[in-house]
Amino acid sequence: MSGPAPDRASLERLYRAEYPRTVHLARLLTGDHHRAEELAQEAFVRVAGRVADLENPAGYLHTTLVNLCRDHGRRAATVRRTPLDPPLASPEPPLPRDVDEIWQAVQGLSERRREAVVLRYWADLPLNEVARLLGVRPGTARSLVHRGLADLKEVLTDER
Repeated sequence: MSGPAPDRASLERLYRAEYPRTVHLARLLTGDHHRAEELAQEAFVRVAGRVADLENPAGYLHTTLVNLCRDHGRRAATVRRTPLDPPLASPEPPLPRDVDEIWQAVQGLSERRREAVVLRYWADLPLNEVARLLGVRPGTARSLVHRGLADLKEVLTDER
């Protein structure tokens, strides 16, 4: 913040006396409690360097707050009038049939088995590392991978 340093005692008195009323006013103007708190704090920041020089700091604070609320309202109205274009969705590239089948089968595994199989074979991690990442014992990781592969084999042989 540029300009003179704020008179800390005066600012603190103003804050204690006016903060609840300032937030309430901003809430009435914006209809949003969280936005009201943000705008009230912004108003105090903008007034901070001038508190000692102002004849009516509370009045100046409220004027600043009303202007901030109006600016917020104008920005919100502009956003409503000019909605963002939806992001361009690029279709996923088609997978070869056998890869697509495998992908679908992997997605059909239970979460734990899918995690174990993906970590072991896609990330190419040793079983001890798979166990550490999953927070299980190595024997449990080995079992999850084994059962996941068995499920995949069953699904993939049934489809062919």
